[in-house]
Amino acid sequence: MLANYFSENLFVQALISILDISLVWLLVYISLTLLKGTRGLQLVKGIFIIFALRFIFNLFGFKTMSFIIDQIVTWGVLASIIIFQPEIRRTLERMGRFNMTSLFFNKKVTTNKSTIITAIIDSTRHMARRRIGALIILENYTGLDEYIESGITLNAEISNELLINIFIPNSPLHDGAVIIRESTIKAASCFLPLSDSSNISSKFGTRHRAAIGLSEITDALAITVSEETGHISLAMNGRLLTELDNEKLRRLLDEHWSMRTTNLGGVE
Repeated sequence: MLANYFSENLFVQALISILDISLVWLLVYISLTLLKGTRGLQLVKGIFIIFALRFIFNLFGFKTMSFIIDQIVTWGVLASIIIFQPEIRRTLERMGRFNMTSLFFNKKVTTNKSTIITAIIDSTRHMARRRIGALIILENYTGLDEYIESGITLNAEISNELLINIFIPNSPLHDGAVIIRESTIKAASCFLPLSDSSNISSKFGTRHRAAIGLSEITDALAITVSEETGHISLAMNGRLLTELDNEKLRRLLDEHWSMRTTNLGGVE
């Protein structure tokens, strides 16, 4: 009886259609929110590109390419479940503790870009002079939640003094890496994957291998301070730029935050 009423009432049908579409978009938005900060977001982008190519090839009748894309989709689903198992588990855990109010009342922290860069420059210079080893990670587009969760959560505003105190020898947080997301120190004492490249000089230790290792699998920037030499290095895209002075480091950081400001917002 109720179903017949809905089917015969055009206004109600239109309202249900609008509600249906709205719920779908809400589901997509929540899913992307849950995936934010994980490599799973890159997986979603890849799936979207594959299906877009599949549609184009089918549209123009490219049978061979359509067959190849179909095989990629078939086997890619199984491979993705295995490769991204940690991200799937983490997303399901997030779903269990997801707070709907965060969709509408998500406070964004804004900090002046030059303040952030100055804090990093001043702290690394101070530590370099005193031969204090350090590893500072700057998150870019690829989320680093997997590594943030391996450390001690801070969620603190970035400052020169805090960075120095974290890496002072024998302090509780000096082992591992500090991870910075936009203007916030998310965590300290984080564990990172080590590069197994044979091209890395033997003069570089675990700290530099961790910096290179993370930059090989993400687009993050990794700043290291050597406790042996006091040299400041920066790893990006699997490469290590060594013996950086203040101006070179400042230029690289400025380029990094300029891209984040343009594409993500929140830091001016």
